Amino acid sequence: MSGGTGGFIISEEMGAAPSGERLRRIEASPNWRDGAFRNLVEVPDFTGKRRSSWRAMYDFLTDKTAGIEPSVRVPSVKTPLESVASGQIVWLGHSGFFLHESGLRVLVDPALGAASPVPFAFKPFRGADVYRPEDMPSVDCLFITHDHYDHLDYATVRAIANRVKRVVCPLGVGAHFEYWGWPAERITELDWFEETRVGDSLLATAVPSQHFSGRTLKRNTTLWAGFVLQFPGKTLYLSGDGGYGPHFKAIRSRFPSIDLAILEDGQYNTDWSTIHLMPEDWRRAVADLAPKRVMPCHNAKYALSRHVWTEPLNCALASCRALGVAPAFPTIGEAFLWASGEPMPHRWWPDRA
Repeated sequence: MSGGTGGFIISEEMGAAPSGERLRRIEASPNWRDGAFRNLVEVPDFTGKRRSSWRAMYDFLTDKTAGIEPSVRVPSVKTPLESVASGQIVWLGHSGFFLHESGLRVLVDPALGAASPVPFAFKPFRGADVYRPEDMPSVDCLFITHDHYDHLDYATVRAIANRVKRVVCPLGVGAHFEYWGWPAERITELDWFEETRVGDSLLATAVPSQHFSGRTLKRNTTLWAGFVLQFPGKTLYLSGDGGYGPHFKAIRSRFPSIDLAILEDGQYNTDWSTIHLMPEDWRRAVADLAPKRVMPCHNAKYALSRHVWTEPLNCALASCRALGVAPAFPTIGEAFLWASGEPMPHRWWPDRA
């Protein structure tokens, strides 16, 4: 598949498959079996009546359910990222974050354009698109949780390549970066529960999630993951994408004091309930992790499923109240002290979608 789209070559945006020494390392992973990466627990990708990804995509594109997209601009601010104080984090929308902590500046999954290889599909909501690649400052490390288009955005990483000292990603994902011209010495790939140091103040550990990967029709040739970022006296958990499974309790056992858990919440559907968190499973995951504070993400920027866009936020707030866990509900672009433990329950989204 190739051709021009918005100035990009679609085949280039799809990236490259792992090969050579990278592939040999992948094949030695305990999470690689029968030619593909596997979840800790074998689960089907599709759990509803439709077993075909093509049919699911058709149903989504033809769905006219009211409220999937906001009828008004999504509330947001645009904090200049260079001004973000140490100890603060900024939500860029969806699963994207900018963090300034302990002398380091970090980016996570900064998908700032369309969540698709073609710019006219899955465009960000008005107001959720306040940040562009040119707004990203120089950073010490870019973390990518997996290679789906709504997390690894080609246009964004291409534009910021000269402003990123290093990228940390799951096994195999580095093949895309090298194909796009990133030097191999600036790429670190991790298997689940492998760790790496970033500077003197950050220990980063890749942790399991229950999901899948792929930028083409061939799936699971690269790994997917969450990350635990440990700074002096502070721990941040980033779930990446994924459904409910035993990995949440495994993460809690290794990291018993999580200051803030940023947990995917949105783009769920009964047809893929094992690979994204349904609202009741989001609550179970929070209970398993027992963080001091929790923030929902993977919502409020793209319509990638068929639920009303505000539903994940309403459900997450109700779960925080039921569990007695302090919520963090910033608006897109709002800088806040991520490890303070103070509740941020303010409801910024409208009552009606």
